Amino acid sequence: MNAIYARVSTDEQARSGYSLSDQVSQCRLKLQSLGLTNIQEYIDNGYSGEFLDRPALKRLREDLMQGLIKTIAVYDPDRLSRNLTNQLLIADEIEKAGAQVLFVTGDYDCSPEGRLFFSIRGAISAFEKAKIRERTLRGKRTKARQGKIPINNKPYGFGWDAEKSIYTINEHEAAVVRLIYDMCLINHWGSPQIASKLAAKGIVNRNGKPFNPMAVYRILTKELYCGTAYSGQISTTKTGQYCRKTVKRPKADWIPIPVPAIISRETWEKAQQIVKHNAELSRRNTRRDYLLQGIIRCGVCGMGLVVSHMSDAGQIRCYYRCVTKSSPQYRSKSERCPNRYIPVDTLEKAVWQAVLDIVKDETVLRDYLLTDTIPDHSRKIAELTLRQENAKKRQANIVKWYQANLLDPLTAEAELATVAKEVTALSEQLAGLQKVQDKIKKRPAISPASVLNETTTEEKRRILLHYGLEVHVKRLGKDFEFWFRH
Repeated sequence: MNAIYARVSTDEQARSGYSLSDQVSQCRLKLQSLGLTNIQEYIDNGYSGEFLDRPALKRLREDLMQGLIKTIAVYDPDRLSRNLTNQLLIADEIEKAGAQVLFVTGDYDCSPEGRLFFSIRGAISAFEKAKIRERTLRGKRTKARQGKIPINNKPYGFGWDAEKSIYTINEHEAAVVRLIYDMCLINHWGSPQIASKLAAKGIVNRNGKPFNPMAVYRILTKELYCGTAYSGQISTTKTGQYCRKTVKRPKADWIPIPVPAIISRETWEKAQQIVKHNAELSRRNTRRDYLLQGIIRCGVCGMGLVVSHMSDAGQIRCYYRCVTKSSPQYRSKSERCPNRYIPVDTLEKAVWQAVLDIVKDETVLRDYLLTDTIPDHSRKIAELTLRQENAKKRQANIVKWYQANLLDPLTAEAELATVAKEVTALSEQLAGLQKVQDKIKKRPAISPASVLNETTTEEKRRILLHYGLEVHVKRLGKDFEFWFRH
């Protein structure tokens, strides 16, 4: 069998220059001119040439290692890879499989001169990619300095004028943006409250879903809505076929771009003050210790309960509420959980009194607190440690076998990837068990007398965490009920 390999990294590239159809037709003509038939096509559409993690290339390499392919036609070496090292690796695999590679744009042979020419072409390809990236970035900066938007990020509230490369106001969505700012300025509401009110009014986003608090927060804080967009805020580096590393640049490096304003700058600045005030208020309130935070669950739906603060006649009141009430993404069904808000102080006093009652009753104490067994994970840790050591030895052996030509590159790569996953999984298990084991060793004994004498929230919370107690609470009427679970 003979093969054709073709690749483009983006749809834009497919439309200009390196189209897939052109690559395939040119490669087919190359093979047919040599009298080669029985042609199989391997095509990667939308994959970067920097990395080898491509489905069609993977199938090609597997078929190559099985001896199914005799000749591979590629339009240009950079279609195989834009990375010189990867180009040489693939060329080496082709040679070891007893096959040959043909390039439409030039010949290749495995002589020293041929390898030198191949290396030069690879280096030039890498240089060209760097130049393309530099030209693209320079083009975006130039466009931004001309007052045009380099990339349409489709922000809510705006349309797009493709001819002028600028945002336009979408009046329907802009009305919702103005409503969000009105709620913030008039009521001093934060993002979660505004999102809840929008949902109650039946106002949804472009996808027909309720606004989540983060989307509201972005609308409230982006300077875009008062007339200024910014380009060059983020620097992105591709670290894998699907992985990117992003770093925020200093604001001095951002390029301001004027856009139509949905709200006035004065309105935006007032909103920033309220957002900042709400954040400070939130931080100030969370400095208080909450006895049940992180160990309390909804007695109706089973989800966690979180602390909520409400302003009532100038006073801040604290409640435990089901997380599904303000975060629709946590709901398993469309309706909100019916469990009502529960006052923090009232519930915490009741829970701690129940703990004291348990401690005073020796029978109940034995059932609730003293029956918790202390697991010993030392044997499991030793077993996992041995498995981890053996896996690392296998890694070293695979490398040795590959260097001794006892394993082909594709098999070695696959084996190393499998073992690496095993080592990672074992390391995670070990770390978790070791953490638990260390806590057990340091775990102090707590006597009933010490429980009765605890006075601070921190000390009481330590008791609940020590015995692994989880509090489930339900309030559907005026009163609430709760129960403990281990």
